[in-house]
Amino acid sequence: MMIRFRSPLWSLIPGVVFIVSLVLTLLSVAFFGLDTPVSHSLAGAAALFFVLFIISENYHPDPLLPRPLRSSLPLQISLWTCIFSPAVTYTAGLLLAVAMYQLYAVSVPGIILSFLPWLLMRLAGTALGEKLGQGISSSTVLLWGFMLAAGGLGLISMMPAAAPFWLALLPGMLLTGFGAGLTGHAARAGREGLTGDEYHYSLRLGVLAQVSSTAVILALLTLLLRNNPGHQGVITGFSLLGALALAGIVTALMAPGKGKKVTMRQSDNGKYRRQE
Repeated sequence: MMIRFRSPLWSLIPGVVFIVSLVLTLLSVAFFGLDTPVSHSLAGAAALFFVLFIISENYHPDPLLPRPLRSSLPLQISLWTCIFSPAVTYTAGLLLAVAMYQLYAVSVPGIILSFLPWLLMRLAGTALGEKLGQGISSSTVLLWGFMLAAGGLGLISMMPAAAPFWLALLPGMLLTGFGAGLTGHAARAGREGLTGDEYHYSLRLGVLAQVSSTAVILALLTLLLRNNPGHQGVITGFSLLGALALAGIVTALMAPGKGKKVTMRQSDNGKYRRQE
């Protein structure tokens, strides 16, 4: 079976416009309210382009994800991991910075210094993931990573309003950083077990999934922080990220066991065929 690698530009456009419209809708609701013509128009555009994207993926001759690959569980796991992983990495770090600035009046240099332990724990998680990956499957490492990150985010979401920084944010911050390191390594290692076509589309669509997911999560956090300023908004934001990390746990539980490592890939048309 041959899969063509032409650029599906017309399949990409509805999906990109849908994500942009959705993000703008959330931001419009955050800054101008729900019952406004701008919010209604953007929401209508998001719904329209979502329908167009679904139609395009089902009937376009060159969809973003070829139909023969849609039943591939490893590819599905890789793409869902790309969707949920920003919740424990980029967006979690940004929300931590917002919490330090709004709740503890930490200066920008202080915020940067406060992230050093988080970065060190993330590096430690990556290093441990590489070591563990020699004996256990990447899906198990992914599961542990999401579990630790969900625990850290959940811990922060339960912090009382008057708790000091070292008690309210630091423990959860370190757990989340360590879990993010494990998750990042497991996502890369899991991709190594994909076939040529799966690997190609995992890289190709994984970047789009991560960027889209990050944009939507940031827009949701903006909406939550605008509607619930101060401590309540931060707590609600961490609860949202914790829920996405729990979805990552479900994804890891669905992942197949340890597979073979692929050292060279080409497709079925001679460009990306798997060789072990």
